[in-house]
Amino acid sequence: MAKVIAEITMRLPRLMEVSEYRKLRYAGGKPSVQQIKKWIDEGELVGEVRGGMYFVDLHAACLGSNDPLLAQMLDIG
Repeated sequence: MAKVIAEITMRLPRLMEVSEYRKLRYAGGKPSVQQIKKWIDEGELVGEVRGGMYFVDLHAACLGSNDPLLAQMLDIG
């Protein structure tokens, strides 16, 4: 049985600005900021527009995804 040496708990914001999400979420070839905004507008990615700024809903992205990179990034898997 493995021993837990250290445990880190962190709180994630519910919303993350699109450009920050893009930097953290995608490795290598990244979709453009405009593409991510389009996905939000079309409902393919859960997010909000506030004051003309686009935000990704991280909780929905995490709970609705089985992507191993996203799980590793957010340490939920």
